[in-house]
Amino acid sequence: MTDAATSESGSTVADPTGPEPTGTTAGDESTTTADPTVPTSTSTADTGTDSTSPVTSTSNDTATSTSPGTSTDTGETTDGTSTSTGATDTTDGETGETGETGETGETGVDPCGPDSDGPLLNCFVGCPDELFAVPPYVEEFDAQAQYDAHWKGTWAAPTLAGGALNFGPHPMTLDWWDNYSPTWSKQEYGDALLCVRLRLTPPMVGIPDEDMFEITSRLPADAAFETGAMALGLLTADEQLVFRTRIAEAQWQEHAAAPFPLDRGVENTLDVLIYGQGDDYVAELRNAAYPDDITVLPATAQFSPKGLVTLLGWRNSEAVHVDRLVLGAPSADAYPKLAAELP
Repeated sequence: MTDAATSESGSTVADPTGPEPTGTTAGDESTTTADPTVPTSTSTADTGTDSTSPVTSTSNDTATSTSPGTSTDTGETTDGTSTSTGATDTTDGETGETGETGETGETGVDPCGPDSDGPLLNCFVGCPDELFAVPPYVEEFDAQAQYDAHWKGTWAAPTLAGGALNFGPHPMTLDWWDNYSPTWSKQEYGDALLCVRLRLTPPMVGIPDEDMFEITSRLPADAAFETGAMALGLLTADEQLVFRTRIAEAQWQEHAAAPFPLDRGVENTLDVLIYGQGDDYVAELRNAAYPDDITVLPATAQFSPKGLVTLLGWRNSEAVHVDRLVLGAPSADAYPKLAAELP
């Protein structure tokens, strides 16, 4: 695999983020929307077929599903939903070492048990290992040698400090390509669950398309920009969550979107789950400030079945800190809930 970025001296090396744009400013960015919908429903997600077949993993970089997705309708827009839950979670949100099981409800079903409905983030904080089949890949970002062994950073490379991978802040200049701060895995993952705990600070005055952070799933090693992959964008200026694909230097195809509340001018701590199976994807997000509000966003798009995982800070006026990242196959208990949320 080769790196993709243009150095300050102008020499070019290959990089999954693609070649440096020329003459394009942030004001030129456009979005190609596939039946865009910004859902406002607070009801439970319209789920797909529930499956109880667990995903099995034989290595850290490959997860094989026994119930592959079958949808191939690229660009289908799916409603995201925000669910309010009554589950009680007493896990230490900072360490994220363990998940907590909620109390049994009036129906006699443990809201965090294998027979319960609802998002996984009802019951887990900080990407605990219990969400994953053994062995997952866990990155605490507390050792430079481990980061160098498993991840690659170029351009304005993120830094390791304080047990976190730190992106930005970057100046809000019109030459937006100078504001990149990407990093991507050295291993390619197939059907797999990704969990990220991160902290970001939305600006007091948000400018659309400027303050954002992206997590990309299954990016082909030879992709230009984020083409051919599903990117989950945290649009902090818009307080919006979006699944989309970058199809040109400053053009995007949107697959699904949902509102996502954030507190401006202060640091927000987020837990993010992204699960990809075949052509189907689902994300769960929770803001620690609003633990009972979990956003579930499903989407469908036909991409490469295997690829790199990319973390990309772009035009962030405040720093973004990634504290923990876990990759692998979902556990036997987690899989049915994820499968039920797929489109």
